[in-house]
Amino acid sequence: MNIEMNRTAAKNPISARFAAAAHTYHEESSIQRTAAEELVASIPSGGFDRILEVGCGTGYLTELLTMSFPRALIDAVDIARPMIDLARERMGDRGCIRWHAADARHFGPDREYPLIVSSSALHWMTPIPETVNRLAGMLQPGGCFAAALMIRGTLGELHDARQCLFPEKTASVCLPSAEGFLEAVASAGLRTEACRQQVLQKQYCSARSFLLSLNRQGVTGAAGGGGKLLNRTELRKLLAYYDREFAAPGGGVIATYRILYITARRQK
Repeated sequence: MNIEMNRTAAKNPISARFAAAAHTYHEESSIQRTAAEELVASIPSGGFDRILEVGCGTGYLTELLTMSFPRALIDAVDIARPMIDLARERMGDRGCIRWHAADARHFGPDREYPLIVSSSALHWMTPIPETVNRLAGMLQPGGCFAAALMIRGTLGELHDARQCLFPEKTASVCLPSAEGFLEAVASAGLRTEACRQQVLQKQYCSARSFLLSLNRQGVTGAAGGGGKLLNRTELRKLLAYYDREFAAPGGGVIATYRILYITARRQK
């Protein structure tokens, strides 16, 4: 098992955030685990001998792939080196996995893949059309691309709360729309075979515990990032507003996640 390091990964601010959250991400990422399970179940059966996983994180999807495709060699790529380290620690040395600490957009495989998968990662890899085009170029003719990603509407409650209270400190939502992502897939020369959306709501004890969970996942600020930091007084006001406006039945608060699942193929 080997690990390769890309200098681009070390300089990326998103890499820095996820690197800092590596040891708390796994226990907080229940939505991401659900997405990974749904994604693996949607992958068409086939004799895939090599798989590229984009944004492997702590290795939850990687582990599912080893069970579903036990004969495949998996190149698992993530931009945050500590995530890779934790995945190795969790899973132990496995000859079927090669770990790469790198930006997948600049990853240079020695040959094309019959299957490329990504779960809960592509929405961070902007501009998305360039990312999808780059990944499509790594697919062999007839190869399969399968992805699950967060789309516009994810953490909508948080964005709406910030927009209502502090519009001057709220970034425009930059998560992709489902339509925009499908356009990127088509522009990259991939033919969509299946596509669906899933809306999940998670309940938290309070707005404070919700924001703490986001921080422990490496997600800061509003959905999509880019908003200016709130001071302590503003943060208290945000927490009170969220607790009041987005209360869950029976106590606590809710947060909404919208996930797009897609499988597509490169033309032969």
